[in-house]
Amino acid sequence: MAKKNCELELYKLIMEGASCGFPYVSEFGWIDEYRFVVWIDYLWIKEFMDKIVEIFEDGIFEDCRHFHAIMQSHAICIDLMDLLDGFVDIEEVFPKEDYKH
Repeated sequence: MAKKNCELELYKLIMEGASCGFPYVSEFGWIDEYRFVVWIDYLWIKEFMDKIVEIFEDGIFEDCRHFHAIMQSHAICIDLMDLLDGFVDIEEVFPKEDYKH
């Protein structure tokens, strides 16, 4: 079995979204030098988090791992640098110069 390409799967998750054609992520990008955030409509948060676990496996939440998320009126804003620290190089997938918010 081929090794999973987590970077590619993360890219597809953010850029393509659900297989039914609806995007999970409504906005995304680097908001400063250290934070890459995604805005996920409340309708899609469970599916998005299920996909994150599918890509990075259950270890993503081991050892009481936590991350910052901000609830807004229409969506939840998640800092992927915080959530995926040590699992993937987000800047390799989404270069800062190309994906500023």
